[in-house]
Amino acid sequence: MSRPTPAGDAVEASAPGKLVVSGEYAVLAGAPALVAAVDRRVTCTLVPRDAGGWRFVSTGFETEQALTRDAVFQAPPNTVAGVVRQLIAEDRAPGHIEVRIDSAPCHLHGAKLGVGSSAALVAAVAAAFSVIGGDAPRLAKLVAIHKSFQGGGSGLDVAAAVTGGVIRFQDQRIVPARLPDVHKAFVFVGTSTRTADLVARFDAWRGVANPLGLERLIEAAVEVADCTVSAGLFLDALREYTDVLERMDRMAQIGIFGPGHQAAREIAARCRVVYKPCGAGGGDTGVGFAADQEAVARFANEAGDSGLTIVPMEVSDDGIRIRTE
Repeated sequence: MSRPTPAGDAVEASAPGKLVVSGEYAVLAGAPALVAAVDRRVTCTLVPRDAGGWRFVSTGFETEQALTRDAVFQAPPNTVAGVVRQLIAEDRAPGHIEVRIDSAPCHLHGAKLGVGSSAALVAAVAAAFSVIGGDAPRLAKLVAIHKSFQGGGSGLDVAAAVTGGVIRFQDQRIVPARLPDVHKAFVFVGTSTRTADLVARFDAWRGVANPLGLERLIEAAVEVADCTVSAGLFLDALREYTDVLERMDRMAQIGIFGPGHQAAREIAARCRVVYKPCGAGGGDTGVGFAADQEAVARFANEAGDSGLTIVPMEVSDDGIRIRTE
């Protein structure tokens, strides 16, 4: 393990993952989305080295790579090294450093949970390099870097990673929000999704004008975002939004409600719980909401018994955290 040199201390920065409460897909057409940061964090640690160039070590998605500083500044944008080169000027970059990325909390048995780990990675790496590079990039730049790293997206996951808590995100604007007093259970359906694939299907269906199914989804997303003051109103609006999302999915043949989400939704209906996929859907993670704690507990037990995985997770009030050693 490399040791810090007198040239500088080790820097550790972390950022939370996220789950979309409402507004997925509709947000791409200008609707508001409710997004919650979650306590599954990605950590970036920078350790100065005496020699050996740059070393990238990742846990979660397992990889290790050694590069010269010159090679880092020629790296493609869809790599961690490519993210770094967009964050720090070459003349301010150290000659030798170890970059450790730990995204293991955002994975389960080698599969990604779908909680925005790539956005959290970009935010954590940016925060760490801002300490040694002197510049804290604006949200718009982080969103652009994340799009080149992942291949698209609205930017809501980057916003949640930076701010933490619950936000209302619309047209790159962030407004702090809060969820009503409801109980929740997070469910991993057992398979991971490549978000860009589902978004591409949505874009192909949407075309140059919003179809009626999307216009209805936009209206439903607005209603959820406007109904967070009351648990009853929120749950009613979220139930309607999920129904509209499922109808749009059938029309567009995106695959949002994959088999695992369909099974979870059937269990939720029996338990009087509102269940929906979070984000792109297909696989990844969904959430069940109810005002009744016992109803959520029944849902979690039945979902677990059916082979789905209940993931311990809470909303994280903290966004980016930075510390030096």
